[in-house]
Amino acid sequence: MPGQTGGLRSIACAALACGALLGCSHKSEPASATTTGATPPPPFAKSPPEESYEKEDPCNLLDPKEVEAVLGAPLATPPYRSGNATFGPTGSGSACVYETANFRYITLQVTYEGGAQEYSMTGMVKGLMKGGGGKEDIANNVKKNFRLDDGTELTGEWDEASLTPMNCCIFSGLRGDQLITIDFTASPATLRQAATLVDSAYKRMEQPLKIDGSAGVAAAKALNATRPKPADACSLLTRAEVEAILGKLAADPIGRGPDCTYNLPTPPQSIPQSYEVQIRWGGGYYQWRSDRYVNKIGTAAVGQMAADVLKQMGHPLPEQQPKSHDETDSAGGPAAADPAESVSDNGRDFVVVKRDVQVSVNDRFVDQAKAQALVAAIAAKI
Repeated sequence: MPGQTGGLRSIACAALACGALLGCSHKSEPASATTTGATPPPPFAKSPPEESYEKEDPCNLLDPKEVEAVLGAPLATPPYRSGNATFGPTGSGSACVYETANFRYITLQVTYEGGAQEYSMTGMVKGLMKGGGGKEDIANNVKKNFRLDDGTELTGEWDEASLTPMNCCIFSGLRGDQLITIDFTASPATLRQAATLVDSAYKRMEQPLKIDGSAGVAAAKALNATRPKPADACSLLTRAEVEAILGKLAADPIGRGPDCTYNLPTPPQSIPQSYEVQIRWGGGYYQWRSDRYVNKIGTAAVGQMAADVLKQMGHPLPEQQPKSHDETDSAGGPAAADPAESVSDNGRDFVVVKRDVQVSVNDRFVDQAKAQALVAAIAAKI
C-alpha cells in the first residue's frame, strides 16, 4: 500500500547509492488513512490484559494526545503497529503509525537492541556525503545535542541525534544500544515537534504505557479502503471539459494509467504546447514535502556556486543569516492547517495534493493560468 519509513539500514543503502544531489531523497510509501468527512473514528482500544501486554510494543511510548497536539488534528484510528509505513497495518513490527483523518501521519520506529549499529550507518553516510567518510568525519557530524541550521540546539534523552541525509523529516535519537527514529514527512510537523516526541518516548522506555498496537489494525484497514481508487488520468475529464480550459486540442488525449498528455495545435514555427498531467494516487503529501526540501537544497547549492563565482570576481554578495530547519521546511508551519490542501510551483510543475493524491502538470512553455486551472479541475474529480 502507499510521500513514508523503513529501518535506518535501508535508508543508508539508498543514500550511499545516490550519484547526484537532487537524485537522492528518502521516499517511502505512506500509511493508510480515511477521508475527510468520513464516519467518526472508532474509540481507541482499551488497554490489553496484563498477561497479553507486550512491553516492547512501539505504540506504548507515546500518548496519542501528544501526537495529536503535534499533528494539529485528532487521530482517525488508534495507533497501530507495522513493519514500517510501506507495509501498512500489520499488528506487529517495530514501527507505530499515528494517523489523522486527512491522510497525515507520523511513524515512530523503535529498535531496542542493535540500534547503535544502525545509527552508525547513518553517520557513515553523512561522512561520505561531506567528503572522506573517515572516523573523524563521522564523529564531527554526530553530536550529542542536535544543532539546527540556525545554531539552536535540541536537547533530549538521547546520547546522539541526527537527521537522515538528504531528507527533511526523518530524525533519529540513539541512547546506548536503543534507537528511536521518527518519520514526520507525511505531516505538517516541524523538526522541533518531532524531536520532542522522541524525547518523550525515551522517557517512557522503562515504564511504557499499556497500549496495544495490534488493536487498531482492523480500523486502519477499514479506513484504508476509503482511499480514492486509482483511475486512468485521461478518464477524469472529458475532452470537452479539457477544451473548455485549454482551448481546442489537436487530438484526443494521449496516455494511460497515471499519465495523460493534452496537445494543442501548433502553428508554423511555433513551440508545441503540451500539458502533461501526472497523478500519484498514494503518498502524495509525503512526496510533496520531500520534493520541496530536495528542490530547496538544489536551489541553495546553485545559489552558493554563483555566490562563490561572484566572490572570486571581487563582487561578494551580502552574508545571509542562517535559517532554522523549521523555517526552511515547515510545510505549513507547526501544527498549521495544510495549504489547501497543499499547493506549490516547483519551477517545473504546478502541484496540488488532495486526499493524499498528488496531481501535477508542467508549467513551462505553456499558459500557466491554464495549467493551474487544469490541475484544479482534475483535483475536483478526486
